[in-house]
Amino acid sequence: MSVLSSSKSINWTGLGVIVLVLVLWQIAVDTGILSLRNLPSPVAVAQSFGKLSGVGDAVGHTLLVALVAFALALLVGAAVGLILGLSGLVRTFANGSLDFLRTLPVVALMPVALLVWGPSTKTEIIVATYASLWPVAVNVSSGVARIHPQLREMARSLKLSKWENLTKIVVPAAVPSLLVGARLALTSSLVIAIVAEMLVNPSGLGWALSRAQSGMQPGQMWAYVAIIAVIGLVLNAIVVFIVERLVPGGRPLPKGRG
Repeated sequence: MSVLSSSKSINWTGLGVIVLVLVLWQIAVDTGILSLRNLPSPVAVAQSFGKLSGVGDAVGHTLLVALVAFALALLVGAAVGLILGLSGLVRTFANGSLDFLRTLPVVALMPVALLVWGPSTKTEIIVATYASLWPVAVNVSSGVARIHPQLREMARSLKLSKWENLTKIVVPAAVPSLLVGARLALTSSLVIAIVAEMLVNPSGLGWALSRAQSGMQPGQMWAYVAIIAVIGLVLNAIVVFIVERLVPGGRPLPKGRG
């Protein structure tokens, strides 16, 4: 259940559930029902925020990687999706290879990326872009393939050029599917950026979280988890805000395929 149910309202029920979980969590720790060494109480986690160092730089690095990867995934994924959707011949020959690449876990490619490009921000962006472009490509390809036959017939009747057909018929019809893929791609870019920071490039929130874990600082570890959760929530709310204004009728999009 999303805390921000739409750009116009706050999901107070969702917020209430979060508050209830935090209260029950605190009570369970205080009473000894939960006595796990690496699971501090919410109060202890809140106190750990003051002990975090360099959190601003870490947030900035992770956001930079995630947003750059997201932008590249939109461009590359939309281009791949348009090509697949418009050309049956390309789709026939490429689908098998693309399905293999799309389902290949990106975590398995991180050691290869590390050997090729080294521990750098560039490597993070590459692996995050690779993971994020597939939801865009699949949704755009599906959206183009599902264009209503009457629209195609209208384009032929008006004798539109290939460029006019692309810009006036195909692209507008594919925008809703592109936006579905964009929501999935944004989440994927953030997740992969954090994983890459843990495994490939020691920087950002991922490395800070890993460092807190290695230093046996569970309070700080959970504080970083909370920061990552808030970033994901805010980014998702921004995308929902944009989607509700670009989709005809202003309705939220259903979950897409990817």
